[in-house]
Amino acid sequence: MTLSIFRRFAVLLLLSLPLPTYAIDIEELAAALAERGADSTEYQQTRYLGILDEPLESSGRLSFEPPDRLVQEQREPEARTLTLDGEQLTFEADGRRRVVELDDSPEGAALADSLRGILNGRVDVLREDYELVLHQRSGDGWRLNLLPLRDELADRIRRIEVIGQIDAGIANVERLTLEFANGDRSVMRLDQHREDEPDDEPASP
Repeated sequence: MTLSIFRRFAVLLLLSLPLPTYAIDIEELAAALAERGADSTEYQQTRYLGILDEPLESSGRLSFEPPDRLVQEQREPEARTLTLDGEQLTFEADGRRRVVELDDSPEGAALADSLRGILNGRVDVLREDYELVLHQRSGDGWRLNLLPLRDELADRIRRIEVIGQIDAGIANVERLTLEFANGDRSVMRLDQHREDEPDDEPASP
């Protein structure tokens, strides 16, 4: 009788334990990101600037065409388009158009390569400029921190943080945060963003 009671207790204990989550590694995340292919999604962006008392809010559509075309179409509060295509960055607003070559801005080129590397799942490119730190979140959630390795990049960027979920082998990006060395911060939420997760959720590397 005592043994039977013990067995029942052991079964109840095992059933009450949380199920183990699947721990992905960098290479698996890279493959899941690469599976996204071309993508277009709504976004909401909040920029926290030290020179302003209130954050700047904007929204629009973000489109990516592998391997290197990224278009940010801002609709609110005013229309403007930022296009990253190959080695050129084009800014359009109020009927004016400005083109900047990435070769003229090493820091801008590194940031552009990092954003495209994330969306492409190009871990080899990212590792040239960043230490990659991957954290497992609940379920199939993940958090990837990119920490600059070179001083000239660290003088501009403190950290890039990407948060998302893996669904059917495809990694969806829910939030992209850029923390700059001067304390400014940009948070972009994509339409896969989970409303139950606070925007100021701390994330330590």
